[in-house]
Amino acid sequence: MNPAILQCLEAAAHAPEKSDDAVQASMALEFVRTGNESLLKGIPVGTWRQTSKPVWELLANEAVWGEAAGRLVRFGLRSPGRGGQLTYSPTGWLLEALGHSWTSSRAGIEQVLVSLAEQDSRRREVLAPMVVKSDSSGERNWGLAGTGADSAQPAFASPLEAWIFEADDRGLVAAIDEAGGTSRFLDAVIRFRPGAIEQWHKQSAGPNVPIWLRIISLTDRFDALGLSAARRASHAITRYQLLHGLQSLRGGLESEVTEAAKEPEALNGSHAFQWLLEREPDGVLERMAEVVRSGKMKGYMYLFPEVIDHAIKEWERGGRAFFGCFREGGSAWMETAALKQLLAACPAPAGVEEVVLDWIDGRSPDDSATLWEMFVEWLGARDAASPLSPRVSATLWRLLGSSSVKLRGAAADGLLKLNEDPLVDQAASLLSAGKSDEKLGALAVLGRVKDPGVGDILTAAIESEKSEKVRSALHLALKGFRDALPAGEGSSRPEASLEELRKSILKQSDRLRVPSAAWWNLEELPLPSYEDGSLMTRDELAFVITKQAKHKTLEPAPEIAPLLRQVNRTTSATLAVTLLGNFLSSEQAASDRWALALAGLLGDNRIITLLLSRINDWCENSRHKLAEYAAQAISLLPGNEPLMVLDTLSNRYRSKFKNVGKACAEAFNAAATARGITTDELGDLVVPDFGFDADGIRRFDWEGDGVSAELGADFKLTWFDPITDKSWKALPASAPESIKTEVKTLVKLLREAVKGQTARLEMTLVRQRRWPVGRWRELFENHPLLRSFASSLVWGVYDENGALLRTFRRYPNGLLADASGALEELPETDAKIGMAHPLEMENAALNVWRAHLARFKVKPPFPQIDRPVELPDPLHGNRREIAVTKGRNLSAGTFRSRSERRGWARGSVVDAGGISSYYKLYPGAGVEVILPTENFWVGCDPMEIIELGAAYFVKSESVERGSYVCNEPSPDDPRVLRFDQVSAVVFSETLGDLKAIIATKE
Repeated sequence: MNPAILQCLEAAAHAPEKSDDAVQASMALEFVRTGNESLLKGIPVGTWRQTSKPVWELLANEAVWGEAAGRLVRFGLRSPGRGGQLTYSPTGWLLEALGHSWTSSRAGIEQVLVSLAEQDSRRREVLAPMVVKSDSSGERNWGLAGTGADSAQPAFASPLEAWIFEADDRGLVAAIDEAGGTSRFLDAVIRFRPGAIEQWHKQSAGPNVPIWLRIISLTDRFDALGLSAARRASHAITRYQLLHGLQSLRGGLESEVTEAAKEPEALNGSHAFQWLLEREPDGVLERMAEVVRSGKMKGYMYLFPEVIDHAIKEWERGGRAFFGCFREGGSAWMETAALKQLLAACPAPAGVEEVVLDWIDGRSPDDSATLWEMFVEWLGARDAASPLSPRVSATLWRLLGSSSVKLRGAAADGLLKLNEDPLVDQAASLLSAGKSDEKLGALAVLGRVKDPGVGDILTAAIESEKSEKVRSALHLALKGFRDALPAGEGSSRPEASLEELRKSILKQSDRLRVPSAAWWNLEELPLPSYEDGSLMTRDELAFVITKQAKHKTLEPAPEIAPLLRQVNRTTSATLAVTLLGNFLSSEQAASDRWALALAGLLGDNRIITLLLSRINDWCENSRHKLAEYAAQAISLLPGNEPLMVLDTLSNRYRSKFKNVGKACAEAFNAAATARGITTDELGDLVVPDFGFDADGIRRFDWEGDGVSAELGADFKLTWFDPITDKSWKALPASAPESIKTEVKTLVKLLREAVKGQTARLEMTLVRQRRWPVGRWRELFENHPLLRSFASSLVWGVYDENGALLRTFRRYPNGLLADASGALEELPETDAKIGMAHPLEMENAALNVWRAHLARFKVKPPFPQIDRPVELPDPLHGNRREIAVTKGRNLSAGTFRSRSERRGWARGSVVDAGGISSYYKLYPGAGVEVILPTENFWVGCDPMEIIELGAAYFVKSESVERGSYVCNEPSPDDPRVLRFDQVSAVVFSETLGDLKAIIATKE
């Protein structure tokens, strides 16, 4: 039996809490192993649903049904508390799975089921409906195969089917209910057991529409019963559907169908609307309005657009009035869909803006925000030459004073689209004389206007504003305004001087509500100085802390940003270290994250070392948000070292604690965007030299003495005095504490840098990244850190088409030479340098390099020359699918961990949160690979079993991804590449990844 089944049972049996599920799984496991009949007695009452479902899904795909599998099914056929009678769970799961995936084990399954079911005839009434329901794909013949059209005797090919049909007419009723409208089982019953249809009609609680439509489409023998069922139906929609079906097939019921179609319930759930539209169109919109007002039209979106389209066409003859029904009823999706369709009408109906305003104005922000945004979008798309009701402008100005941020934003967008003069003057007037919400609304307008005079308006308002909430918004708006304009533009007023800032703070000091906590004391914090040498006062420090504490995100609060630019960063670092140390000694409440922000805004690299160990602790103790805040704090520090650390952390937490890795990656990407370069280019730039020169030497001086450190090829430090030629294994004990602290920080950062560069460079090898010769020299020949990597790796010179020309290595003495020692003269143009992949070299060349590295005792930082490779079969060049993963099952947690650790990322999130695929990029090769997934969704339980599809390659950036974006190509799509269109390196790395992902053990 499949080991995965036993693994699932083991997992269920050893659940942390001994629930009924766990107890049953434990008993099932023991029964499978021993066959002990006593275990079939006294099964605890329970549904055995969640933990055991994967067992039955796996069981459905068993290729060989041996004794163990039969025992497990027998155990499942037991029914708690019902004398052994079959129940839906768990055998129902097995049968459902079989209905979707019949395998070579079908005969064995049926033999087990029949053998067990024949022991108790009472099981037929439960088993028959299950088998019929599981036949959703129509695989079974149900005795129809090999019989003539007039044959009254079935020719069963399956003993299970024959056993089910041995039941009397009453015994088949429940199975008919499960048949559905396309089942061959129903065809067989109609032909061979017509009395069961009559019995089913007598016993059914209400007409089953799909089954009845199937019956009357096959024969007219039961028309009278079908008409009787339609007329006695308690639901109007059922009555209409059955009558309509009989009318379509037999005729003579048109008036009766029309009357049934007029019922609101029928209009709600069928195409009765089109029926009435063709026969009695005058009153159809009034009837549909009644349905909308009732709130019963839920989920029938296939019909709804046709109703709205008809209302728009009949705008002056009841259509305009129809839209009034949405003020009295209807669901949120109906309102949104109706408004979207109405506003998209071209040409727009006369007075549509009045109808929309009647519809949405005055409603609560939660109910109307989305509708207002749609209306504002329409204002920008409409024909500007068409007249517009003055009510629109007046309503938007009034809406600007709403307490809802969303509504204020929508109103501001709308006013800008109207482009009325004097917009800035009116907003400025509201800013100076309005209420708080109106002032915030005015800011929403001014923040969207590209007018140089806005800077003066905001600056003047800050000086006179008393409301702290509005002042904060003014500072934020002014910052955004200045950031959005080119340098030197934005305001005729220069930024406030330090003296002006200090005077402004002094005026506000009495109104400050300084946050209080036992872990810090304002009077004990060290005071930094400003660039002019003056010392920050306690009131000014209180102002900085208070404003930052109220700011929710880890960035400088707008009110303190001008002041921080005046602070001397060297003196502020002591304050940052003290404040962060106090925070780390506290309970570290997330509400006190302002301490992390100020540590990043005022600190130096000591902040990194304080936070690095805590980040992992917070992750391990489920305080992920604090770890994210710490990453954001590091991003606020100056210099390249913080960015290098973020790059390292984003790789370290790519799969485990990936929300933290994502926060690091976002901060790193933002830095790249700000510099106008790619993340790869930034990754090159931010590799710090840590103060070492091109020879790997750094000097540490202190009063009366000093010492030099050399960074070795093993990334360790050695100490010496270049004058006396004296050397030490460690920093001399005579060094002051400040130097010792600095060296400790350096050693920790070096360790992080080596880890980060090792992961980054291996990914660079996989992705086939290349550098221009000049850039490679800058990075790898003379950089004190990267030159050691350059000496332990084999490099290639590539032509403009990406073909490998020759290989070389940087020797420790700085020379570039091949494996035999022949010097390499790098071409300055028309060539690039990259790490050589073993698939690009002949076996002889690989053996030469292996001998060379062994002779010089060079240990590469990751597998390169001896990297495992997967060679493509030359005969498979025209193939497009990598079948190794097709149909493979593994747990969601295992898949997620293994794939993301290798650089795969989640694809689109589609209906119901499903994840359609994972993908991996090879930008250097212009290729990406896609791995389809089934039964996988956002938040999927790690133990849930998912199924993988066949992987395939596509051209880079040819597949769109996002929420509800289904753009993965079919196998014959031109975006899908043949194997012979993909480089051997990409193929090898991909196949290696896939085999590792699905491996039984890793």
